[in-house]
Amino acid sequence: MKFKAIVFIRLRANVSDAAGNAVRANVHRVADLRECSKLRLGKAIDIEFEAPDREHANRELAKASDLLFANTVIEDWSYELHETEETGIGNITNDNSGTSKHHLFDK
Repeated sequence: MKFKAIVFIRLRANVSDAAGNAVRANVHRVADLRECSKLRLGKAIDIEFEAPDREHANRELAKASDLLFANTVIEDWSYELHETEETGIGNITNDNSGTSKHHLFDK
């Protein structure tokens, strides 16, 4: 069986988020979001894999999330798992140089 999942990694509530605080302090400069009282950054991991059944997929995805994807000393994780017939993850690139459509980055 083929599966797709998104694993969400978030800092625990009692862990300071310096990067999130910096973004929160400046979000008003780029968007009309007033009185932003809380903003925390996290990660999302897209993964496609095969497993013999859903139970196995859940068990192994939880294991990977707990032991590899998240630093469980300071982060919590959750995931969404979906069965799929699709193959491949498509075109993936991290080369975004010059691709921004936002005027803030036109300098």
